[in-house]
Amino acid sequence: MGMRGAANVAMTEPCPPRPDHLEPMPPRRRRSPRRTSRRSRSLDYLLAVVLVVGIGYLLLQRGVLPFPPEATRPSPEANGGGNNSAAIGRLGGAVEYGHVEGATGQRSGVSATITPAMVAAAARDQLGSAADPDIRPPGLDQLPARNRARAHLLGRQLGGTGDLPANLVALYQTRANTPVMRDYESAVAEAARAGEVIRYTVDPRYPSATFEGAPSAIRITASGDHGFRLNVTIANTPQAAVTEATAPAAGR
Repeated sequence: MGMRGAANVAMTEPCPPRPDHLEPMPPRRRRSPRRTSRRSRSLDYLLAVVLVVGIGYLLLQRGVLPFPPEATRPSPEANGGGNNSAAIGRLGGAVEYGHVEGATGQRSGVSATITPAMVAAAARDQLGSAADPDIRPPGLDQLPARNRARAHLLGRQLGGTGDLPANLVALYQTRANTPVMRDYESAVAEAARAGEVIRYTVDPRYPSATFEGAPSAIRITASGDHGFRLNVTIANTPQAAVTEATAPAAGR
């Protein structure tokens, strides 16, 4: 009996801790005074903004303050589009893009006075523009799809616009437009960069007054005030044969 009682005593489970031995609960965290102050400042700032905007609106409505100017969309002329004759005039030059014949679509031709300032502005992409793909000059669809171009009469490098139908004709891209016509335009641009003011004309030639296709040739004449001269006719064919006149170019 003594040993069994001892075993029972040894196997007895430990008693639970007494209430006076319980761990205390952690204290509740208090809000930081700094966070409260920051939130208060944000509300004060928002109220101040609302107050300033409201007062400003009332002053505008009463006419005390002027309304800000409305944003204006750049004109096509500022981007080299449309008829840019006014922009060319501000650079000391002039251009007449001619007209498009209503019945045939023939272009009447271009006449211009080209100045060094025009060529410099075109080189900086501040004057002139690429051909508008929505403009389809007569005869474009009759030329090979891989060898046709909407060619400028007044070239882009000389300040010509690509957004005016009167300045675009259908040419063979190779060789009529490039490199033949391009190289003559480059010669004119180089003369202008050297300081010459150049009288320049470009006339598309058609087989007849009633013809409704692409021009058969392009005639370019140029006369500079320091001796530059050019008078050529470029055939609108893949070979782009050139006929050069021996006499100096005459004004239009």
